[in-house]
Amino acid sequence: MKRVSIFFAFLLISLAGFSQNTDRFTSLFNGKDLSGWMMPGKVPGFEVLDGVLVAAPHNGSELYTETQYGNFIFKFEYLLSEVGNSGVLIRCNPENPWGTGVEVQLLAPWTPYRDDLHCTGSIYGHVAVSNRPDETTGIWHTMEIKCNRKNITVSVDGKITTVADVDTVKSMQGKNMAGAIGFQSNHSKEGEFAKFRNVSVLNLDDDPDYVKKGFYSADADIRKQAGEAAVLKGASIIETLAQMLSENNPKAQAGAKQALFDIAARKSAVNISKDEKKAVEKAFKKSVKNSSSEISKNYLNWLLEMLSAD
Repeated sequence: MKRVSIFFAFLLISLAGFSQNTDRFTSLFNGKDLSGWMMPGKVPGFEVLDGVLVAAPHNGSELYTETQYGNFIFKFEYLLSEVGNSGVLIRCNPENPWGTGVEVQLLAPWTPYRDDLHCTGSIYGHVAVSNRPDETTGIWHTMEIKCNRKNITVSVDGKITTVADVDTVKSMQGKNMAGAIGFQSNHSKEGEFAKFRNVSVLNLDDDPDYVKKGFYSADADIRKQAGEAAVLKGASIIETLAQMLSENNPKAQAGAKQALFDIAARKSAVNISKDEKKAVEKAFKKSVKNSSSEISKNYLNWLLEMLSAD
């Protein structure tokens, strides 16, 4: 019991730190159209009505962000009809969303099978709520989902409902550490619906220091995700990675070395703009100049030669 109390105390302190970053949230829904989102299914499951995102068609396509997210805080407001049934898919591959990710449930209280493992705020079928939220339909509620490495926290109307450590939930092990965020279409009968507004995200992997910490984790999955996040950041994290080459941590060094190589290799990709390529080259040159280690300089210069070769 004492260990659980300490864990929750630590979690609350961490969440308090996240909440101070409200100015860094990015809006994901403009209230006009579905820019930045995709519906891969044949039948559209969402539409925009009066500035609100509405899931009304029965069993239409789910809706996914075009951007992939690993560590983030996702928040939005939702309103369910009398027997509304929807959800939020996190860290998923849209081609196999439930196999690769998990669903945070959004469910009206009169819908069948509304036990604590399947009610609003639960990680559907994986983690039951520990604090049942207000499930009143026909009014707006706020949900916040935080994915911090292998810890997932769900809050409804400002109160924590669910806390999960992925490593302690057997059915969640092996799930993606990064992927799309999605809204589930209307999984209730015709005439029911779910509505969403004020949809935004704080991408924790936008912070180079946050990503850097992942390289020092004892968990191989976290180190792997940190490397992938670093590659996506590109030029803005090169100097941070270059500094890590001189630090006395073999796992972090190896991860930084691989990420730097992958960033350099990515420069030749067709979808990389000229400005991004120039920024990568500039960041590598600056890192060479600032490096105090000959071994690090030699590796960075080798990457620069590779950059200039194409």
